Amino acid sequence: MPTCEQCHRRLDTATRGRPRRYCSRACQAQAYRRRVAERQVEAAPADERTLSVERIVAAAVALADDDGVDSVSMRRVAARLDAGVMSLYRYVPGRDDLVDLMVDTLFARAALPEPGPDGWRARLELSARYEWSIYAEHPWVASLVASTTRPPIAPHLMAYTDWRMRAVAGETADFPTLISVAILVSTFLQGAALTLAQENRATRDTGLDRRQWLARRRPAIDAAVRAHHLPMIARFGADSYAASEPEAVFEFGLARMLDGIAALLGGPATR
Repeated sequence: MPTCEQCHRRLDTATRGRPRRYCSRACQAQAYRRRVAERQVEAAPADERTLSVERIVAAAVALADDDGVDSVSMRRVAARLDAGVMSLYRYVPGRDDLVDLMVDTLFARAALPEPGPDGWRARLELSARYEWSIYAEHPWVASLVASTTRPPIAPHLMAYTDWRMRAVAGETADFPTLISVAILVSTFLQGAALTLAQENRATRDTGLDRRQWLARRRPAIDAAVRAHHLPMIARFGADSYAASEPEAVFEFGLARMLDGIAALLGGPATR
């Protein structure tokens, strides 16, 4: 059975004409870019000859840290590396694959320890803090992984789910429950971390951090409170501001989530 020369999927045998070489135009285009890149290698400047997947991913991560993940394109990454854009396709088939590699690389750097601490609660908490540290350093990652149905194809991200399921496996034999617990932890973290990404983007776009933005918007906030019956909002002060910071929301939500899982598993609700 013939297969696609790019992705190696099986091809239907052609009844007439020349045999097919690719399963789709996308694969044909990727193969073309790869051939062009390979022909350019010998003629490329010395710095392009030192390209590697690792260098390309590192440049893409740095670009996302500086300008947001939406700014990441093969062309801009090539410019950061002072390389021709076609030379990148020799190492990475396209942007989607590059994004997968970016996520996988960051989760690989924060690989969870084996076997981890004793007790399911300590393990889930440890895994949550490891993942949160990724989002705190690279806020844009949360917007990429905040999907349980179509996440990036990143083995080291998948390893977090596997690790969490094993952490709880001794507490229940119900496999769907293990899946639900692992997904619950991930979705809570990713949802809480989206505020980090939004704040990072807003600061970059406006040049104002959250405190500066609130100071400028204070007259409008006060007017809204006066115009509507909002007694609780009217009590907001410095302590309320601190409680609404992403880090405080993470700490509060993590403890409450673990308490809920403990109730589900039939254990003590608190430490």
